[in-house]
Amino acid sequence: MRRAREPRTVRAVSAISAAVLLATVLPGAVAGAASRPAGTGHATGGAAAPQDYDETACEGPPADEGDVYSRPPKTSPNSTPPRTSQGTPPKGAPSGKPAETASKGGAPGRPGKWPRGIPDRDDAERMLDDLKVRPFDDQGYDHKKFVGGSCWVQHGVDRCTTRQIALRFHSVTPVKLDGPCRIVSGEWRSEYDGRVMADPLHVDVDHVVPLRNAWGSGASQWSFEKRRELANDLVASPELIVVSTWSNRAKGDKGPEKWMPKGSECMYARAWIAVKDYYRLSVTKAEQSALYKALDSCT
Repeated sequence: MRRAREPRTVRAVSAISAAVLLATVLPGAVAGAASRPAGTGHATGGAAAPQDYDETACEGPPADEGDVYSRPPKTSPNSTPPRTSQGTPPKGAPSGKPAETASKGGAPGRPGKWPRGIPDRDDAERMLDDLKVRPFDDQGYDHKKFVGGSCWVQHGVDRCTTRQIALRFHSVTPVKLDGPCRIVSGEWRSEYDGRVMADPLHVDVDHVVPLRNAWGSGASQWSFEKRRELANDLVASPELIVVSTWSNRAKGDKGPEKWMPKGSECMYARAWIAVKDYYRLSVTKAEQSALYKALDSCT
């Protein structure tokens, strides 16, 4: 089992993994610059956000786009899926049918859409057996206690943000850049709902274990540095995943007892458990039950 038992070792392994990832995605990057504060993230502009919106406070369109993605669109089985910025339905999803996800056979050579480091079903069950069961308490939670005055940290000599690195790495086609970091377009496949996006404004980088949930299951006792590490974890655990804005809004801060991506419960549960195991976070009784049920669905 993978578990953060020795902080010094974890920091060393994370630094090496980050260097490999950054060298792959951002040639010439220096991983040691990861702790530099980032600039202001995407604004959410427009109408007031719903109560469960805090998890996605650093995502969404710029202010001049308006608050068009605060709530996911209402769809029916026969409805037309959301259109991309080019005005065409997402590729592979005609008539509202979700596109085939990478976990069900993506194109050869394309990076997986789920984060790295997800354990198999048996390992995930053993990890879940070991997690402490405690009541959830999010009293005192504040998003800034994980990220400070910015949404993401910056990395390397080009100071690209965690979000920019994640988008670049998880695009299934080479991204188009405006400068060293700003991503203009790519192709992202959302494991949460099967949508395919070409416009980065339609894409969120989701925390598999929401920061509010992490706070309420142990992170409230951590240092700010450790909380920031989790919030920007690209390599140590499967905490960050690139998904559609709509599905991320639907999820909000919910735990697996209240929300899981339909059809991907097995992978989602295994990723969730891996993050909780790695950071020694607790689970509630209801959360544990939902995760066991999801593992039973694994084939």
